[in-house]
Amino acid sequence: MKLPDQIFKQAADNALDVIMITAVDFDDPGNNTIVYVNDAFVELFGYSKQEIIGQSPRVLQGPNTDPATRDKIRAALTQGLPVTSEIINYGKHGQEFWIDLKMVPLFNSDNEITHFLFIERDLSSRKNREQQLYQEATIDGLTQIYNRQHTYQLAAKAIEKASRYKSPLCALLLDIDHFKQVNDNFGHVVGDKVLKKLAQLITQEVRSSDIFGRVGGEEFFILLPEVPLEQAQVFAERVRARVHAATWEEAGLSTALSISVGVAEFDNDHLESLISKADHALYQAKNLGRNRVESFKEAK
Repeated sequence: MKLPDQIFKQAADNALDVIMITAVDFDDPGNNTIVYVNDAFVELFGYSKQEIIGQSPRVLQGPNTDPATRDKIRAALTQGLPVTSEIINYGKHGQEFWIDLKMVPLFNSDNEITHFLFIERDLSSRKNREQQLYQEATIDGLTQIYNRQHTYQLAAKAIEKASRYKSPLCALLLDIDHFKQVNDNFGHVVGDKVLKKLAQLITQEVRSSDIFGRVGGEEFFILLPEVPLEQAQVFAERVRARVHAATWEEAGLSTALSISVGVAEFDNDHLESLISKADHALYQAKNLGRNRVESFKEAK
């Protein structure tokens, strides 16, 4: 026995998942208009049914909607194919939602595609939790740069690439001079503010391709892919000078701050030996008076 259309409508209206149906524009198959949304759609996106009916589904897209995913869906609409994807959609008031999307064509009795059915599920809570777990696993909670584990994981991959393609690469290890005195004289709250500001200053100097992380209490590591030793020394000196010239009153310090930097050039090393060379150079910089840059080849 065939169920009446009204039964199907009631079922769709009360479904927990978002349901949207669009009508095919035969002159422009990729440009459909919304002819039905259920109550779950209204609740999630904030549009009333009167506001959204007749609109293009593109009204739900926004600045963080992935262009490649959008093109994939449009191609499926044009070709009359089903598609599944994850996409960022936007509510009436600009809220961002991660959506698990399934789209299928609907056929009439002549086997012609007349509509598309969209079944959508809100993944925002799951995505937010994934992002939170990623943050906890990779980001230093104080400075908001990479933590030690993730820094060295990324560095190991970059070293493998440099070894494969015989490309230059340098590592920098730096720490704050007399940082114990900062904590002893001003307290750990000021010490934390100093670490945060230092991370912010250096972040402004590194490239997007560089790897920068906090690997110890006041110790930071920078990996510079595609950079030979001479350029790495220039970069390290620029960072050192910027830190020394900065004012630190907002962090609670009344005096200047300095860092020492050790630079090591990749020479078919593994990560541990490259870190060891940078650490040796850093130790040399400390012995020679601090507030300076030393490279491993210069270390005695």
